[in-house]
Amino acid sequence: MRVFVIILLACLMQACAVPRRTDLDAFYAHQPRSILVVPVANESPEVTANSVFITSITQPLAERGYYVFPVYLTDMILRDFGLVEAGHVHQLPAERFYELFGADAVLLVTIKDWSTKYLGLVSSVVVSMEYILKDTKTGQVLWKNDQGYVQQSGGGDLISMAVSAAINALVTDYLPLAKQANFLAFQPPKGLPAGPYHPQFQQDKDRF
Repeated sequence: MRVFVIILLACLMQACAVPRRTDLDAFYAHQPRSILVVPVANESPEVTANSVFITSITQPLAERGYYVFPVYLTDMILRDFGLVEAGHVHQLPAERFYELFGADAVLLVTIKDWSTKYLGLVSSVVVSMEYILKDTKTGQVLWKNDQGYVQQSGGGDLISMAVSAAINALVTDYLPLAKQANFLAFQPPKGLPAGPYHPQFQQDKDRF
């Protein structure tokens, strides 16, 4: 009985050690080459969050080796079809994006948090996003991730802490945080495998 328990525990430990490989089976089966990024859904109270965020998404995706459709051209084409609200765009069947753009996959991003929080004289700027990549021919989810980034300010003597918090309240630049969150979101171990235009294409499976 003891031997059986040991073997069972060993099997469970092995299964837990490689959870990401099964998560990406659909991704490797479809292996997208081009990605369409549609307008970002914004669940935060900051009304400008989506327009700031969208400027930070193309570069890290391209650096992972994928062709990324120009986001502003994508937005213009969707508007021509009367698709203005990001929430409505996200509800479209994924196959519709293949009909309109011919993209292999569509990336749906939802901003969960985009705020500055205060605890005494210390402030934290927080960005948090949900990423869902879908195949445009089948609608199957190929990859999902949740990623956030926090930048704190404050520390030192009371005067400098108060000045730092006041400046943060007046001028908060979220763009660098969004860029860092996107970079982390697409990198191993939870990110996207290297795409066809990356030197590590089909060589990094053991990292996921």
